[in-house]
Amino acid sequence: MPLFNYVAISPSGKTISGKADVANLEALGAQLAKERLELVEAKGGSVGGMGENEVVKELSGREKVGRRDLVDFFFQLSVLLKAGVPLLKGLDLIANDIDNSKFKSILRNVAAQVQSGSSFAEAVAGFPNCFPPVAIALLKVAEKSGTLPEICGELRRYIDWLDKLYADIKQALVYPSILIGATIAFMFVIFTFVMPKFIKILEEIKVPLPWLTRQVISFTHLFQYHWHHLLLGAGALVVIYKCLVMYYPPFALWMDRKKLQMPVFGPLNLMLCMSRFGQNLATMYRSGILMLESLKLCRDLVGNRALADAVDRIHDGVATGRKIHEMMKESDLFPNLVLQMVTTGESTGKLAESLQNVVDYYNDIIPRAIKKLFGILEPAIIVSLIILIGTIALSVFLPMTAMMNMGKA
Repeated sequence: MPLFNYVAISPSGKTISGKADVANLEALGAQLAKERLELVEAKGGSVGGMGENEVVKELSGREKVGRRDLVDFFFQLSVLLKAGVPLLKGLDLIANDIDNSKFKSILRNVAAQVQSGSSFAEAVAGFPNCFPPVAIALLKVAEKSGTLPEICGELRRYIDWLDKLYADIKQALVYPSILIGATIAFMFVIFTFVMPKFIKILEEIKVPLPWLTRQVISFTHLFQYHWHHLLLGAGALVVIYKCLVMYYPPFALWMDRKKLQMPVFGPLNLMLCMSRFGQNLATMYRSGILMLESLKLCRDLVGNRALADAVDRIHDGVATGRKIHEMMKESDLFPNLVLQMVTTGESTGKLAESLQNVVDYYNDIIPRAIKKLFGILEPAIIVSLIILIGTIALSVFLPMTAMMNMGKA
């Protein structure tokens, strides 16, 4: 609760100073009126436990914190609320124990907005980079239904799932990223420092150069004298691609559909999208959000525009009275397993449980699929590096061999 230092006047005209731990100035005035005192001045208004002179730091709203901080926050808040601790007191207790100064300031700001009359969901919505859209939507439902402790527990499980999913992907990317970085560094050293010296030697011996050697020399000259043009060209392509994706929706939709159809990465990308779709829809529907609203929110959370467009069509179809599995089948993007589980869930009235089963299935196979994919990619990168080294070596030794044969002749 906020702590106010106040000055009041008694009916006899005597000035009285004191402190009061109340929700806001209106509550302070009402409390003093019961004591037949008239409020003249009040200072403070800090959240109880923050200290009388502590000031809430003003933030921009663009602050971001890690998922593990959010997992711990919603877990602690769920426990405190279930134990009967008021929301403001719970926010204060959690903020006092947090080591992350940025997150501490965010929670102080949220608490200050709540004590000034905003709802918890409205206060949290002021930090969209910190709290995901799912959290804001579920907190709105929780405040209407009075299930805030349960929703906080649900959010803790959801963000924990999201954190583990991305942790698996990052872990699988570490070794391939190192190999790709080493390959790029090797090419830079070879074509910038090593090959130019061999080219000078080959020019001095004046022997006919094989086709492979000429191609390597041309590539070396391109890399040596036009590297800035290559960088500018690559940068221009990236900018053009991003502009097309941002400002030309048909291109973005076509690209995201192609991402799902790629020979190697497409199936994995589809698995990740299905896992996100199932988890988000199950979490929101299980928490009491209506199906149409859940589908509307899921549209921007699946991570693929083609699939988001399909979810949009599912939403429109359900709004006209059609079944979810019928609309999913028409989109031709959802795997048969997902279709079957949704069909079963709709027929039995246990859609949230069926969607959770889909999520559990993909949570089990996605890490194995990632390991399998990068288990193939790693030796492919090594083989490509060996072929590159062999090609460069062969382009150097072929003229040497030709010169030795000429000397024998």
